[in-house]
Amino acid sequence: MLAVGKELLIGRTMNSNAHWIGKRLARMGTMLKEITTVDDDLNEIASAYRESVKRNPDFLIVVGGLGPTPDDMTLMGIAGGMGVTLRRSEQALALIREHYARRGLQQIEMTPARMKMARLPAGAEAVLNEAGTAPGVRLVEGRTTVYCLPGVPVEMRGIFRRTVEPEIRERLGNLYRKYVTMKLEGILESALAPVIAKEMKKHPGAYIKSHPRGIKEGISRIELDIAVVGEDRRRTDEEGEDIAGDMRREIEDAGGSVKSARGLES
Repeated sequence: MLAVGKELLIGRTMNSNAHWIGKRLARMGTMLKEITTVDDDLNEIASAYRESVKRNPDFLIVVGGLGPTPDDMTLMGIAGGMGVTLRRSEQALALIREHYARRGLQQIEMTPARMKMARLPAGAEAVLNEAGTAPGVRLVEGRTTVYCLPGVPVEMRGIFRRTVEPEIRERLGNLYRKYVTMKLEGILESALAPVIAKEMKKHPGAYIKSHPRGIKEGISRIELDIAVVGEDRRRTDEEGEDIAGDMRREIEDAGGSVKSARGLES
């Protein structure tokens, strides 16, 4: 993921988009490998884009900087990173006009600022944005499919659900995920560490992660996440349950207790 916006770097805005996308992808059985955040600067955007594509990810999700204001320069930066020019997209222009028409603004003037949102890198296609004006953008470079989405969360989420997610799911094929969250008490993370290491050695493809929640009234509290992804639903579910069962026994043997365990299949 490439997040664009000074507001993210100066603490004006929290990057809730990265949090949402990361969680959404994890539920699908895949994950973000890296999140890069850059200023509203053409050179920074172009450089970060080139570095991201160089790693040959299946998908690169770029968020922010598609609007009409001068600091919205994501597409210009990406075009520079690709070595292409921006061109007026009739498809994008039609989507922008349709957006205004749906809001009763059929006669609105297409000012340079509004026309700016219809200029896409050569070879890119516009993607419908039902919640806002600026269309999303899809392009392909090498083996990487690139989606550029608006930074406004409601707009980003709508395009992601409707357009990006189906393509990612198609690329992934049928994957199933077993997810278990356990709430532990009475065991320190340092004592839990060898238990996790033992299970990760037995199940190298699993994700097992502890999250300390502090010590209250002298009792350590930890949340433990277990996630297994596989192509067979039954086997995936069984492996997740096996890990959870092993962890429970090991934790109790170490003097801790499991206060609750919640499982989720997807």
